Amino acid sequence: MRYKSNPIKINSKGKKSMTTIIMPKIKPHSSDSFVVMVEKTRLDHLAYKFYKNPNYWWILASANDIKGTMYTELGIQLRIPRDISYILAEFNRINGV
Repeated sequence: MRYKSNPIKINSKGKKSMTTIIMPKIKPHSSDSFVVMVEKTRLDHLAYKFYKNPNYWWILASANDIKGTMYTELGIQLRIPRDISYILAEFNRINGV
C-alpha cells in the first residue's frame, strides 16, 4: 500500500520504474506521546494501534530514527506523533502525490 503512492518514471524506451520516496523530517510536537517498549513489537502493529492504519509504520520509524527493521528494541522510549495530518501533508507535498 505504501508503494501505491510512489511516483512512476518512464525512461526514453518507455520502461516504467518507481522513483525513490522522500520521507519528511518529523519534528517533536507538544501533542506527541511516549511509550517504553516492554517487548519487541512490529512497527506496523503499533501504527494500527495508534493510527488505525498499519501502512503508517513509516511515521513511527521516521520519528524515532529506526532503520533497517520493522521491530522496536526492548526498553526503548518510542515517540508517537499524535497529530499526523501535517506529516501526511508534508509527505504528499515533497513526493508530488
